[in-house]
Amino acid sequence: MSNIVRNVLVVDDNPSIHQDFRKIFHGITPNNSELNAIEAELFGMDTDKPTIRYELDFASQGQEGLEKVRSALDNQRPYTMAFLDVQMPPGWDGIETTSRIWEVAPDLQIVICTAYSTYGLEDIIAKVGRTDRFVVLKKPFESIEVLQLANTFAERKRVEENLRAREEAYRTLADNVPDAVARLDRNLRFAYGNRAFSNELNLPPRVFLGKTGDELNLPYQEMWKREVLKVLESGRAHSFEFNWPGPDGVCYRESRLVPEHSTGGEVEFVLAVTRDVTQQKRAEMERKLMDLQLRQAQKMEAVGQLAAGVAHEINTPTQYVGDNARFLKEAFESTTVALRGYTELIAAAKRNAITPELIARAEEIVAASDLDYHSEQIPAAITETLEGVERVSEIVRAMKEFSHPGGREKIAADLNKAIQSTVTIARNEWKYVADLELDLDRELPLVPCFIGEFNQAILNLVVNASHAIGDVIRTNPGSKGKIKVSTRTDGDHVEVQVSDTGTGIPEEHRLRIFEPFFTTKDVGKGTGQGLAVVYGSIVKRHGGSVTFETEPGKGTTFILRLPLKAATPGGKKRECGDLATPIAAGAL
Repeated sequence: MSNIVRNVLVVDDNPSIHQDFRKIFHGITPNNSELNAIEAELFGMDTDKPTIRYELDFASQGQEGLEKVRSALDNQRPYTMAFLDVQMPPGWDGIETTSRIWEVAPDLQIVICTAYSTYGLEDIIAKVGRTDRFVVLKKPFESIEVLQLANTFAERKRVEENLRAREEAYRTLADNVPDAVARLDRNLRFAYGNRAFSNELNLPPRVFLGKTGDELNLPYQEMWKREVLKVLESGRAHSFEFNWPGPDGVCYRESRLVPEHSTGGEVEFVLAVTRDVTQQKRAEMERKLMDLQLRQAQKMEAVGQLAAGVAHEINTPTQYVGDNARFLKEAFESTTVALRGYTELIAAAKRNAITPELIARAEEIVAASDLDYHSEQIPAAITETLEGVERVSEIVRAMKEFSHPGGREKIAADLNKAIQSTVTIARNEWKYVADLELDLDRELPLVPCFIGEFNQAILNLVVNASHAIGDVIRTNPGSKGKIKVSTRTDGDHVEVQVSDTGTGIPEEHRLRIFEPFFTTKDVGKGTGQGLAVVYGSIVKRHGGSVTFETEPGKGTTFILRLPLKAATPGGKKRECGDLATPIAAGAL
């Protein structure tokens, strides 16, 4: 138990009163256990308190008492309380002494002792101007009354000191946090501002305390008043962000407004905590730029990988279009010669000048033109040519749709059409190792998405699936695997599944497959970005989920779920690998 010293001043012109006070406090010096016991008995108070030791000083006149108060302050041993007699001729009376003392020690607690009715309570209040730091004790008084007042004032002093220490601790804490903290009253006047807030305004507290932002000509006041009024009216905490152009670029701030309620439930103050998030915002923008560059690099890598395959896919129909065109040219030339022979024969018939030689020559031309063969082959050549042109057009359309850059906002897109376009341009990747089956829900609704990123995700999965199957058929030449892409509606989501009959994913790789740059492919064959891009697109950008089911030696099913309603990117969804785990081992 700690020992607390409380200094007490007694100002009375009667020496016998001084002696009375010595007797009263004698029994509780150096400790107050007796007094605590009395309190516990009378008022049921807790006796487990610090031990209080009272030290008494005496003065006979008000002027002398004032000097003792000053001396005590100078020596850093201020009085906790003072007992003042009212009538102390020939000097100041107790009321004037009280006023004079409070000029130098406004927090001193005073007991005004009087046996006369010279002053009523209202008169005392009118003279001293306050009611919070004094009580009136009627003479003659009992020892218990003095002890109770002393103990009460001592406890009050202890509480005030603790409160002051806590306030100082909180003030020190607030002044040393990097956030700008301010307190506004209902009239939007600043009641408090910490050091960071003062630095933010570039104003000392003596300038901004008690004033409004309008009076200080602070910027963005209309916005601040609007946001603070929301809290005053609703009684609920509120956050907002704002920014402005600074000398080194745009500055960003994030503010949290918290209401402070009075005992009546009314919002009395609003606490504003403002944080400088410029570095975080800039870092976030840099990260987004890097993500964009990564997606573009991944797309360019994919386009580079697909270029040879697309060229081959276009070259095949182009070749037979060219071959058929050359055949039609030759057939046209032969048919033209035959038509000329017929034309000569018809002209001769009109002149009745047909001769056996002319007929023989016409028959020779017809035989050389091989009209029977041409009449049979020309329709087939035209059909093949149209099919080739349509195939080239299909590939070009697919490339155009796949390479569509999309926009900054989600658009309602036909995922079935997007999937068809993507597997078309990736055909050269899978046609030698797998048969590809599409099981697309014809009733699939349009889905809000970034279509370019969705195309990229499907391309990555199909290419990875073909690589996984390629690892299988390498040990079994002449065989083919199977890739299946399906779509369906599942409640408020659309589900896309990409399955393969590849090698599956080994257990030790399943927790890492979505890590950027993680790959199990040979050096130079993969960057490890494919599945990272899929995860970033579907989960972070679309607010969807990515899961997979895999069985080593049997294959993998990769499952994408996209919300039908626009979701917040990065919203909480089931994490990848919760139940199962994505594309085959060769997909890494």
